[in-house]
This record gives sequence, structure tokens and C-alpha cells, in this order.
Amino acid sequence: MKNVLVGVLMTVAATVVQTAFGEEAAEANWGLMEQMRPDQLESVMKATPIAFVPLGTYEHHGWHLPIGFDAIKAYALSQRVAQRTGGVVLPPFFYGTGGGHVGYKWTIILPEEQIRPILETTLDQLSRFGFKVVVILTGHYPREQVDMVHRLAEEAATRNPKTRYIGLSEPEVTTPLPGDRRRGDHAAKYETSIALALNPKWVRLESLAPGRDPEQVTTPETPRKSSPTHDPTHPLYAIYGQDPREHASEAAGRVIVKEIVDRLAKQTEDALSSTQK
Repeated sequence: MKNVLVGVLMTVAATVVQTAFGEEAAEANWGLMEQMRPDQLESVMKATPIAFVPLGTYEHHGWHLPIGFDAIKAYALSQRVAQRTGGVVLPPFFYGTGGGHVGYKWTIILPEEQIRPILETTLDQLSRFGFKVVVILTGHYPREQVDMVHRLAEEAATRNPKTRYIGLSEPEVTTPLPGDRRRGDHAAKYETSIALALNPKWVRLESLAPGRDPEQVTTPETPRKSSPTHDPTHPLYAIYGQDPREHASEAAGRVIVKEIVDRLAKQTEDALSSTQK
């Protein structure tokens, strides 16, 4: 009996290791594109021809979150949806456009015309490979980025009529939490709660402390104002929204993440069904 139990545990452990490196992608009907071999991609696409394209940017997200948070957030959310629907998740794309943090140190914001050719080619190639549904999810959502994502999806659908494209930002598939008027923010209650739910290691609330040297944490182009958002010595520097130290929680994040995954999975499944009629 003991030997049987050991054998079972070793089999489970091996399966976990294999899955982590994409070895079981075909059996799971989903996988990470960068870790998959061509035969695995063919197998997953045959079962569920869905591709997820997560977008973000490099951007100051307060002292407590990674500068690549928008992209890794979209990447993690895409994986959760893909686990539900099947499909292939592309690596996160870290270049975005628009927003109020241009000039902040560690922020890299590009003009749309520099980004579009790469994304257009990617979307067209995914259609040529045989994907029937392509989901473009941006975790960076100033108006310029959201408009770009909408246009990319609409124009790609025109060029590739056999593929359905869904382009949106995560607040477009969420509702405000009880007592709130707005959904989404920048590094405040909503984004910090999402981070706590997706990966608590991303969050360091204790880093929200005053006293940094402005000359060390800014550049000559950094906007300077008296509000906390633009005061590099303030704990809430670069944050738009409710103080995450008081209002963010893993529990709230789980509610938001579940809503995003549920709604996006439903849209994705409906889109795939429409291509099979």
C-alpha cells in the first residue's frame, strides 16, 4: 500500500512539473505560447482555436506595485480565462500609449503609430494560423489605449473576416464594488486588490512611505504639483483613486477577478460559437 501511495504521489508531482513547463498543454486544451512546441499549438488550436493577446505598458504604479503591472495583470487574467475556455495565451506586450504618467521615472509610453504595426501584424498572423477568436485584453486603460484596442479589433476583423476579434480593457467587464461609483483606477483600491488576488507577492504596501528624495525618483520631465499624485515625497505618489492601504484587500480582488474572468469567458465562448454556425 505504501509503495502504491508513493507511486501516485510521484505521478502527481511529475504531472505538476510537466504542466508548469507546458508539457501537458495539449491535454489541458490551453497553454502559454512561448512555452509550447508546434505540435502542442496545433493540438490546442484544433480543440479550441482561441488566442489571447495581453497588453500593458511600463508605468509607475506607486511605490508598492511593479512597473509592468498592467501587462502582467492582463497576462494572469488571460490565463485564468484560457483555463476556462481553452486556447493559447501570448506573452504580455509591455508597450502602451496614453495616460497621465508620461514623464514619470520608469514609465515608457509610446505613440500609437509606433505600436500599431507590431500588433496589427500579430493579429493578422494569428488569423492566418487558424485561430477563430482573438481576445485583446489591455490592463492599461487610459482613453488613448482603449480606443486603440477597439480600433485594432475592428480593423483586424475587417481584414480577416473568418476570425472574431474581441478588444477591451478589464474595467469594461467589471462593475463598481458596493459603495463605489467608479470601476477601475490606477494603483489604488481596484488595481491593488486585483494584484493581491492574482499574486500577493507583487504587492508591497509597506513601501507606501514618505520621504524619498525627489531628485532621485524623478526626471526633469516629471510633472510636479502639490497633489499627492504628483508629489514624489508623498506615500500616494502616482496613485489615482482610493488609498490602497485602507481600501484594498484580497477579498475585494477575488470578487473583481471572478467577474472579469466570468464575463470575458462568456464573451469568448459566445464568439467561438458564432464562428461554428
